[in-house]
Amino acid sequence: MSSATESGGGPTPSAPAPPFGLRDKIGYLFGDWGNDFTFIFASTYLMVFYTNVAGLNPAHVGTLFLVARLVDAFTDVGWGRLLDRMTPSAAGRFRPWILRMALPVAVSSSLMYLFTIADWSYGARLSYAAVTYLVWGSIFYTSVNIPYGSMASVITADPGQRSELSVFRAFGAALGAIIVTGVPPLLLYRKVDGVSQVVPHNVLWGAIAVGVCAVACYVMCYRLTTERIRKPTPATDTSPSRGFGTLLLSLLSNRALLVLIASNIVLFLATMLNNTMLPYVWLYHFNDGQLSSINGVIAQVPIFVLVPFAAVLARRIGKKELIGAGIAVAGALYIAAYLLHVSNPWVYLALMTVAGFGVALYTMLVWAMVTDVIDDEEIRSGERDDGTIYAMNTWARKLSQAIAGGVGGYALGWVGFQAGQETQSGQTIDGIYAFATLVPGVLYLVVGAFLLFAFPLSRRRVEDNATVLAGRHADRAGEA
Repeated sequence: MSSATESGGGPTPSAPAPPFGLRDKIGYLFGDWGNDFTFIFASTYLMVFYTNVAGLNPAHVGTLFLVARLVDAFTDVGWGRLLDRMTPSAAGRFRPWILRMALPVAVSSSLMYLFTIADWSYGARLSYAAVTYLVWGSIFYTSVNIPYGSMASVITADPGQRSELSVFRAFGAALGAIIVTGVPPLLLYRKVDGVSQVVPHNVLWGAIAVGVCAVACYVMCYRLTTERIRKPTPATDTSPSRGFGTLLLSLLSNRALLVLIASNIVLFLATMLNNTMLPYVWLYHFNDGQLSSINGVIAQVPIFVLVPFAAVLARRIGKKELIGAGIAVAGALYIAAYLLHVSNPWVYLALMTVAGFGVALYTMLVWAMVTDVIDDEEIRSGERDDGTIYAMNTWARKLSQAIAGGVGGYALGWVGFQAGQETQSGQTIDGIYAFATLVPGVLYLVVGAFLLFAFPLSRRRVEDNATVLAGRHADRAGEA
């Protein structure tokens, strides 16, 4: 075990680092919990605030979200490169930034929900929304999220322990989702003359509250985790490897990678479009915005139920087979919800919960599919390019977020949504319902078809690849 290079919540530079354990895992859980307080609050309520409180045109909001996601693709990478080039402080390379940027994240998040902008001119409102959203998401949130995601590699070098960190991170995300989607709707919405409406000042107070919780979580993450891996010295390995152009051409001919990227783009588009429309479905179709609280809690049930079984089922059935079938069933249920035009909110919740099991299978196992793609590329090329393949997959997720962020706002405009009005026409409400059910349903079916019929890595092929690679690695070890 290497000596630590920390201060404040960790060992001194001369003292050995404590062994990896539950303290680190709980601390890492708090990091994602802190991220999701402001991130999920924005994902769930910001569009509603912009349209129903600030009175912004949903198409303008969609454009803002689209531009911001594209900006993120540059700021994320730029911040990551800057962190790698910085000289680590006594507290480590990544941990200090979680503490330093905790308060800026919370303050910038709260400023987005300043309800008094409703009295400003339209240009001033739109400008304020653009500036505060970019400052929060593309600058301060990035300045915490990138160090947090990178920190797992320096907390421990053991792959099994890193997997444990990943599990605790997912648990933290689920906790954040339950709280942020379950509690605020009880305060953010109320009925006036039988019409469900947004309470403007409560949105601001809710944003402040989740900001305070985020700061507390970031502090706990900083205090409980330990960076054990020192920044490596400049590489001295000069062994030959294929150039970037050759690598790129090989990856662009990798069918498994291309299908997985396409699946990610389509699935994220479906999921985020549904998430954008759901608050409006509860507000206008069911006329009870507070029901989104129950929906937010129930939506996490599939993940908690599947945690003990997902890996076992994947081993027995195969990842592509299990996920493809599950997401296809989810798509069929979404389309059924559209065709039935469900008017009972409890029936709607039941259908969405069952469909959620298919979506959850994708969410929980997709990273294992990326590993299968990496193995397959090593079989094809003889070289292992984990980082590049993971980066391309991450790029696909960013791209899908950018597309979905724009389409959600444009879709409200397409169905005739009138920003700032307490009620909407029946045609508009039906259009919102279609974008929350029919469109995601069709897209989920497309993802299922991609995986079942186009993705080449079946359970048998994955097992064969693993056997071949084990033999190659053993031969190399013998030669060494």
